Amino acid sequence: MKIASVCTVLALVLAACGGESPGSAATGNSLPAVTPSPVASSGSSTASGYSCPSASTSSGTLDCAKLPLGDRKLDITGPRIGYVYSCHALSGSPVVSTAPWIDNAAGTWDMPAKLAVQGAVAWSGTIVQSVSGSSRTVSGDGVPETPITTGVFPIAASDPAFAYDRNPNAIGRVGVALTLPANPAPAAQPACVGMGMIGVTITGVAVYNAFDAAGYDAVAREEQDACHGHPDQSEQYHYHGDLQACVPDAGSATHDSSLLGYALDGFGIYGPWYDGKILTSADLDACHGTTSPVEWNGATVSIYHYVSTYDFPYTVACYEGSPTSSGP
Repeated sequence: MKIASVCTVLALVLAACGGESPGSAATGNSLPAVTPSPVASSGSSTASGYSCPSASTSSGTLDCAKLPLGDRKLDITGPRIGYVYSCHALSGSPVVSTAPWIDNAAGTWDMPAKLAVQGAVAWSGTIVQSVSGSSRTVSGDGVPETPITTGVFPIAASDPAFAYDRNPNAIGRVGVALTLPANPAPAAQPACVGMGMIGVTITGVAVYNAFDAAGYDAVAREEQDACHGHPDQSEQYHYHGDLQACVPDAGSATHDSSLLGYALDGFGIYGPWYDGKILTSADLDACHGTTSPVEWNGATVSIYHYVSTYDFPYTVACYEGSPTSSGP
Protein backbone atom coordinates (compact mmCIF):
# COMPACT_ATOMS: atom_id res chain seq x y z
CA MET A 1 0.00 0.00 0.00
CA LYS A 2 1.40 3.37 -1.02
CA ILE A 3 1.29 6.20 1.53
CA ALA A 4 1.19 9.77 0.25
CA SER A 5 3.50 12.09 2.17
CA VAL A 6 5.67 15.12 1.65
CA CYS A 7 9.29 15.57 2.69
CA THR A 8 11.23 18.80 2.66
CA VAL A 9 14.82 18.60 3.72
CA LEU A 10 16.43 22.01 4.17
CA ALA A 11 20.11 22.58 3.57
CA LEU A 12 20.96 18.95 3.06
CA VAL A 13 23.61 19.11 0.36
CA LEU A 14 25.22 15.77 1.09
CA ALA A 15 28.95 15.50 0.66
CA ALA A 16 32.22 14.37 2.11
CA CYS A 17 32.81 13.78 5.79
CA GLY A 18 36.10 11.99 5.68
CA GLY A 19 35.06 9.08 3.47
CA GLU A 20 31.72 10.53 2.38
CA SER A 21 32.36 11.82 -1.09
CA PRO A 22 31.20 15.19 -2.44
CA GLY A 23 28.54 15.49 -5.08
CA SER A 24 25.80 13.27 -3.62
CA ALA A 25 23.09 15.93 -3.72
CA ALA A 26 20.01 15.49 -1.57
CA THR A 27 16.40 15.89 -2.57
CA GLY A 28 14.35 18.80 -1.30
CA ASN A 29 15.06 22.52 -1.10
CA SER A 30 18.48 23.72 0.02
CA LEU A 31 19.55 26.81 1.93
CA PRO A 32 23.13 27.75 2.88
CA ALA A 33 24.24 26.28 6.20
CA VAL A 34 24.48 28.75 9.07
CA THR A 35 27.85 29.34 10.71
CA PRO A 36 28.15 27.08 13.77
CA SER A 37 27.43 28.83 17.06
CA PRO A 38 28.06 26.49 20.00
CA VAL A 39 27.07 27.86 23.38
CA ALA A 40 29.78 26.03 25.28
CA SER A 41 32.88 24.07 24.38
CA SER A 42 35.68 22.11 25.94
CA GLY A 43 38.22 19.54 24.85
CA SER A 44 37.84 17.38 27.89
CA SER A 45 36.61 14.08 26.46
CA THR A 46 38.89 11.06 26.46
CA ALA A 47 40.49 9.82 23.26
CA SER A 48 38.82 6.43 23.51
CA GLY A 49 35.17 7.26 24.04
CA TYR A 50 33.06 4.18 23.34
CA SER A 51 31.45 1.79 25.75
CA CYS A 52 29.39 -1.33 25.19
CA PRO A 53 27.18 -3.24 27.63
CA SER A 54 28.01 -6.71 28.82
CA ALA A 55 24.71 -8.24 27.86
CA SER A 56 23.09 -11.43 26.64
CA THR A 57 21.80 -11.76 23.11
CA SER A 58 19.82 -14.53 21.44
CA SER A 59 23.10 -16.08 20.30
CA GLY A 60 25.32 -15.50 23.36
CA THR A 61 27.12 -12.60 25.01
CA LEU A 62 27.55 -9.40 23.02
CA ASP A 63 31.25 -8.96 22.17
CA CYS A 64 31.88 -5.39 21.07
CA ALA A 65 35.60 -6.11 20.72
CA LYS A 66 34.81 -8.33 17.75
CA LEU A 67 31.97 -6.68 15.90
CA PRO A 68 31.59 -7.76 12.25
CA LEU A 69 32.78 -5.23 9.67
CA GLY A 70 30.10 -4.21 7.21
CA ASP A 71 32.50 -3.30 4.40
CA ARG A 72 30.82 -3.58 1.00
CA LYS A 73 27.86 -5.47 2.45
CA LEU A 74 25.39 -3.85 0.12
CA ASP A 75 22.99 -5.20 -2.44
CA ILE A 76 21.39 -3.09 -5.17
CA THR A 77 19.01 -5.85 -6.29
CA GLY A 78 16.86 -6.18 -3.20
CA PRO A 79 16.69 -6.76 0.58
CA ARG A 80 19.11 -9.24 2.11
CA ILE A 81 19.58 -10.00 5.80
CA GLY A 82 22.85 -8.54 7.10
CA TYR A 83 23.20 -6.20 4.12
CA VAL A 84 22.01 -2.73 3.17
CA TYR A 85 19.62 -2.59 0.23
CA SER A 86 21.32 0.37 -1.42
CA CYS A 87 19.97 2.60 -4.17
CA HIS A 88 23.53 2.98 -5.44
CA ALA A 89 26.51 0.77 -6.21
CA LEU A 90 29.31 2.40 -4.19
CA SER A 91 33.02 2.06 -4.89
CA GLY A 92 36.29 3.49 -3.63
CA SER A 93 38.66 3.21 -0.69
CA PRO A 94 37.74 3.55 3.00
CA VAL A 95 38.93 6.52 5.02
CA VAL A 96 40.68 4.41 7.64
CA SER A 97 42.76 1.43 6.48
CA THR A 98 45.41 1.02 9.21
CA ALA A 99 43.52 1.84 12.40
CA PRO A 100 44.49 -0.50 15.26
CA TRP A 101 40.85 -1.18 16.15
CA ILE A 102 40.24 -2.71 12.70
CA ASP A 103 41.12 -6.38 12.12
CA ASN A 104 40.84 -6.65 8.35
CA ALA A 105 41.98 -10.28 8.31
CA ALA A 106 39.27 -11.35 10.73
CA GLY A 107 36.69 -8.95 9.31
CA THR A 108 35.97 -7.43 12.73
CA TRP A 109 36.44 -4.19 14.65
CA ASP A 110 36.86 -3.32 18.32
CA MET A 111 34.42 -0.60 19.45
CA PRO A 112 35.93 0.04 22.93
CA ALA A 113 39.39 0.44 21.35
CA LYS A 114 38.29 2.93 18.68
CA LEU A 115 39.37 6.54 19.13
CA ALA A 116 36.62 9.13 19.49
CA VAL A 117 36.98 12.71 18.32
CA GLN A 118 37.62 14.83 21.40
CA GLY A 119 35.62 17.74 22.78
CA ALA A 120 32.20 18.47 24.22
CA VAL A 121 30.33 21.23 22.37
CA ALA A 122 26.81 22.11 23.59
CA TRP A 123 24.52 23.45 20.87
CA SER A 124 21.06 24.00 22.42
CA GLY A 125 19.43 22.61 19.31
CA THR A 126 15.68 22.59 18.68
CA ILE A 127 13.43 19.75 17.57
CA VAL A 128 9.64 19.99 17.35
CA GLN A 129 7.23 17.25 16.36
CA SER A 130 3.45 17.12 16.15
CA VAL A 131 0.72 14.87 14.78
CA SER A 132 -2.24 16.20 12.83
CA GLY A 133 -4.58 13.68 11.24
CA SER A 134 -2.54 11.15 9.30
CA SER A 135 0.67 13.22 9.27
CA ARG A 136 3.56 13.70 11.66
CA THR A 137 5.75 16.77 11.21
CA VAL A 138 9.29 16.86 12.56
CA SER A 139 11.43 19.97 12.29
CA GLY A 140 14.58 21.34 13.84
CA ASP A 141 17.88 23.05 13.23
CA GLY A 142 19.92 19.87 12.79
CA VAL A 143 22.04 20.04 15.93
CA PRO A 144 21.33 18.13 19.14
CA GLU A 145 19.24 19.35 22.03
CA THR A 146 20.87 20.04 25.39
CA PRO A 147 22.42 18.14 27.16
CA ILE A 148 23.64 16.15 24.14
CA THR A 149 27.03 17.44 22.95
CA THR A 150 29.22 16.95 19.90
CA GLY A 151 32.96 16.67 19.45
CA VAL A 152 35.10 19.49 18.07
CA PHE A 153 35.04 19.68 14.26
CA PRO A 154 37.02 20.15 12.08
CA ILE A 155 39.14 17.52 13.81
CA ALA A 156 42.08 19.32 15.43
CA ALA A 157 45.62 18.33 14.49
CA SER A 158 46.27 17.84 18.22
CA ASP A 159 43.46 15.27 18.49
CA PRO A 160 44.75 11.65 18.29
CA ALA A 161 41.85 10.93 15.89
CA PHE A 162 43.45 13.27 13.35
CA ALA A 163 46.01 10.57 12.54
CA TYR A 164 43.25 8.41 11.08
CA ASP A 165 40.68 10.85 9.71
CA ARG A 166 41.28 14.54 8.96
CA ASN A 167 37.64 15.50 8.61
CA PRO A 168 37.85 19.21 7.64
CA ASN A 169 34.14 19.91 7.98
CA ALA A 170 32.47 22.10 10.59
CA ILE A 171 29.05 21.53 12.16
CA GLY A 172 26.34 23.95 11.08
CA ARG A 173 22.70 24.51 11.98
CA VAL A 174 21.37 22.74 8.92
CA GLY A 175 17.61 22.69 9.22
CA VAL A 176 15.50 19.55 8.86
CA ALA A 177 11.77 19.61 8.08
CA LEU A 178 9.90 16.35 7.50
CA THR A 179 6.29 15.34 7.01
CA LEU A 180 5.88 11.62 7.72
CA PRO A 181 2.92 9.26 8.02
CA ALA A 182 1.75 9.17 11.63
CA ASN A 183 0.53 5.59 11.21
CA PRO A 184 2.88 4.01 8.66
CA ALA A 185 2.08 0.72 6.97
CA PRO A 186 4.27 -1.75 5.06
CA ALA A 187 4.59 -1.12 1.34
CA ALA A 188 4.08 -3.82 -1.27
CA GLN A 189 7.86 -4.13 -1.56
CA PRO A 190 10.71 -2.76 0.59
CA ALA A 191 12.51 0.29 -0.84
CA CYS A 192 16.24 0.92 -1.11
CA VAL A 193 18.01 3.50 1.05
CA GLY A 194 20.01 6.30 -0.50
CA MET A 195 23.03 8.18 0.76
CA GLY A 196 22.41 11.06 3.12
CA MET A 197 19.54 11.34 5.58
CA ILE A 198 17.41 8.22 6.07
CA GLY A 199 15.85 9.35 9.36
CA VAL A 200 16.09 11.71 12.31
CA THR A 201 16.52 11.18 16.06
CA ILE A 202 14.18 12.55 18.71
CA THR A 203 17.06 14.87 19.71
CA GLY A 204 17.13 16.45 16.24
CA VAL A 205 20.14 14.74 14.63
CA ALA A 206 20.04 13.33 11.10
CA VAL A 207 20.54 9.58 10.66
CA TYR A 208 22.51 8.35 7.64
CA ASN A 209 22.91 4.77 6.45
CA ALA A 210 25.73 2.49 7.58
CA PHE A 211 28.17 3.33 4.78
CA ASP A 212 30.69 5.93 3.79
CA ALA A 213 30.51 6.91 0.12
CA ALA A 214 32.81 4.07 -0.86
CA GLY A 215 30.53 1.44 0.65
CA TYR A 216 32.65 0.76 3.74
CA ASP A 217 31.47 0.50 7.35
CA ALA A 218 31.25 4.15 8.44
CA VAL A 219 30.70 3.39 12.13
CA ALA A 220 33.85 1.27 12.30
CA ARG A 221 36.14 3.22 9.98
CA GLU A 222 35.27 6.93 10.08
CA GLU A 223 36.34 9.07 13.02
CA GLN A 224 33.33 10.27 15.00
CA ASP A 225 32.73 11.82 18.38
CA ALA A 226 31.60 10.03 21.55
CA CYS A 227 28.00 10.05 20.25
CA HIS A 228 29.11 8.39 16.97
CA GLY A 229 28.41 11.63 15.10
CA HIS A 230 30.28 13.88 12.66
CA PRO A 231 29.56 16.46 9.93
CA ASP A 232 29.72 16.22 6.14
CA GLN A 233 30.65 18.99 3.68
CA SER A 234 27.18 20.52 3.91
CA GLU A 235 27.87 20.90 7.68
CA GLN A 236 25.10 18.38 8.40
CA TYR A 237 25.91 16.65 11.70
CA HIS A 238 24.68 13.05 11.60
CA TYR A 239 24.89 9.54 13.03
CA HIS A 240 25.58 6.37 11.02
CA GLY A 241 24.66 4.04 13.86
CA ASP A 242 24.58 3.34 17.61
CA LEU A 243 21.81 5.91 18.14
CA GLN A 244 21.47 4.65 21.71
CA ALA A 245 24.83 6.19 22.68
CA CYS A 246 23.43 9.71 23.15
CA VAL A 247 19.65 9.49 22.87
CA PRO A 248 17.70 9.43 26.17
CA ASP A 249 16.01 6.32 27.52
CA ALA A 250 17.83 3.83 25.31
CA GLY A 251 16.91 0.98 27.64
CA SER A 252 18.61 -1.49 29.96
CA ALA A 253 18.41 -5.08 31.15
CA THR A 254 15.35 -4.15 33.21
CA HIS A 255 13.74 -1.65 30.85
CA ASP A 256 12.90 -2.04 27.16
CA SER A 257 14.30 0.61 24.83
CA SER A 258 12.09 3.52 23.89
CA LEU A 259 11.70 5.46 20.66
CA LEU A 260 15.00 6.92 19.43
CA GLY A 261 13.86 8.44 16.14
CA TYR A 262 11.93 8.08 12.89
CA ALA A 263 12.88 6.68 9.49
CA LEU A 264 11.74 8.48 6.33
CA ASP A 265 8.91 5.99 5.87
CA GLY A 266 7.45 7.05 9.24
CA PHE A 267 8.27 3.87 11.15
CA GLY A 268 10.04 4.35 14.49
CA ILE A 269 13.63 3.48 15.33
CA TYR A 270 14.06 1.98 18.81
CA GLY A 271 17.02 0.99 20.95
CA PRO A 272 18.37 -2.57 21.20
CA TRP A 273 17.06 -3.63 24.63
CA TYR A 274 14.05 -5.93 24.60
CA ASP A 275 12.86 -8.39 27.25
CA GLY A 276 16.14 -8.17 29.18
CA LYS A 277 18.40 -8.87 26.21
CA ILE A 278 20.23 -6.95 23.52
CA LEU A 279 18.83 -7.40 20.03
CA THR A 280 21.30 -7.92 17.19
CA SER A 281 20.98 -8.26 13.43
CA ALA A 282 20.31 -11.98 13.93
CA ASP A 283 16.98 -11.08 15.56
CA LEU A 284 15.82 -8.74 12.79
CA ASP A 285 14.58 -8.90 9.23
CA ALA A 286 16.28 -7.70 6.05
CA CYS A 287 15.27 -4.07 6.70
CA HIS A 288 16.72 -4.33 10.23
CA GLY A 289 13.35 -4.29 11.90
CA THR A 290 10.82 -6.40 13.76
CA THR A 291 7.24 -6.32 15.01
CA SER A 292 6.65 -6.25 18.77
CA PRO A 293 4.82 -4.14 21.39
CA VAL A 294 6.32 -0.65 21.76
CA GLU A 295 5.16 2.78 22.89
CA TRP A 296 3.80 4.52 19.79
CA ASN A 297 1.70 7.68 19.58
CA GLY A 298 1.09 7.54 23.33
CA ALA A 299 -0.08 3.92 23.52
CA THR A 300 1.47 0.47 23.65
CA VAL A 301 0.86 -1.22 20.31
CA SER A 302 2.36 -4.09 18.35
CA ILE A 303 3.83 -2.39 15.31
CA TYR A 304 6.72 -2.80 12.90
CA HIS A 305 9.80 -0.77 13.85
CA TYR A 306 13.52 -0.57 13.19
CA VAL A 307 16.13 -1.32 15.83
CA SER A 308 19.42 0.48 16.41
CA THR A 309 21.93 -2.29 17.15
CA TYR A 310 25.61 -2.45 18.05
CA ASP A 311 26.32 -4.57 14.98
CA PHE A 312 26.09 -3.83 11.26
CA PRO A 313 23.91 -2.57 9.54
CA TYR A 314 23.16 -0.57 12.71
CA THR A 315 19.82 1.09 11.84
CA VAL A 316 17.73 1.06 8.63
CA ALA A 317 18.87 -1.38 5.95
CA CYS A 318 15.87 -0.80 3.68
CA TYR A 319 12.49 0.88 4.03
CA GLU A 320 9.62 -1.37 5.06
CA GLY A 321 7.17 1.40 4.27
CA SER A 322 6.98 4.03 1.55
CA PRO A 323 9.68 6.66 2.22
CA THR A 324 9.06 10.33 1.71
CA SER A 325 12.30 10.19 -0.29
CA SER A 326 14.79 7.40 -0.94
CA GLY A 327 17.60 9.95 -0.82
CA PRO A 328 20.02 10.94 -3.56
